[in-house]
Parts: sequence; C-alpha cells; structure tokens
Amino acid sequence: MPPDLTSLFDVLFILIFVALIRAAAMQQQAEAAKPAPAPPPPAALPQPAAVLQAKALAQLDEQLAARPVVVARISPDGKLTAFELAGKRVTVDIPLLEQSRDPDIALAYLGDRSADLRVCKQVALHLALPDLAAYLVIFAPDARSADLPHALYEGLRRDVDRCQVDQRGLAVVVDPEAEVAPGVTP
Repeated sequence: MPPDLTSLFDVLFILIFVALIRAAAMQQQAEAAKPAPAPPPPAALPQPAAVLQAKALAQLDEQLAARPVVVARISPDGKLTAFELAGKRVTVDIPLLEQSRDPDIALAYLGDRSADLRVCKQVALHLALPDLAAYLVIFAPDARSADLPHALYEGLRRDVDRCQVDQRGLAVVVDPEAEVAPGVTP
C-alpha cells in the first residue's frame, strides 16, 4: 500500500496559505507607507459680478487703446466739417440734416434716408478705407449735446449703432463737456 500523502498536502497547503497572507500584509504596509495623493484643488469659486465687470472694462480699455482713432468733426448746424486720422486732416462740408416736408418735424437726419449719408460711411469714403473694423470712430460735435438740434443728436446716436453694422467699426459720440479721464491731457 502506498504511503498516505494527505498530511503532506495539508502541510503544503498551510505553507502556501501563510505565504499569501504574509504577502498581502506586506502589500498593505507598502501602500500605507506611500504618501497620500494630493487632494483635488477646490473648485474655483465664481467671481462676483463687480470683479468680472472690472476685468471686462480693463480688457475693453486695452482693446480700444490699441485701435487707431478717427475723429469726425461735426458743426452745431449739422454738417460734417473734417475727418482726422493719424495727424492727417481732411476738410469736408457734408450736410447731415435737411428740412423736412412734414410739418411736425422741422429737420430730418439724412443718414436715416440713405446709408451713404451716414457718418461712418463718409469717413470710409473720404479716408479711402475699405471698412472701419480696426478703428475707433469718434463723433465730435462742436457743441454740447443739449445745444444740438434734436434730429442731429438722435441721428448721431443711431449712427453709432449703424457704424458697426454698415462699416464694422466702433463709434462713439463724445460730448465736448465730457470729463476727461485722470492722466489724460485734452
């Protein structure tokens, strides 16, 4: 009869089982010795509207300061008198107003009737520019806004919006009494 190997298998099984338990314990110790992974950075808190506004205004200021400026001079009686760009002055005499046949309206703004008679279109034509996308166009009336004819005042305001659509330019009406920013000499 062959010898009984059952006890030998039992001993072998116990030795393998102990080795596995010991290897698992050593692996746990090695993982515990590793430094803990850095916690994820906290989620960025949304910035308050006032902070975002200040950042947006600073960016706009930088963008506007980088654009060449075109000044469109406007007389109190409603005529374009000159365009100025980079020290160059072009004198013109272009009416922006006309007498209206409507008895309720004394004067009408010509730019409302024809896109060719709008300030930005005249700037582009007289300065031979394909469009005004790279420029800041300043409408500079020679009189306070309150002293301008109503049709001229309102027409210039509408032309500011239409400058973007018609000529891809950015325009603004600057009242001669507007305050100058600190550090800027008039």
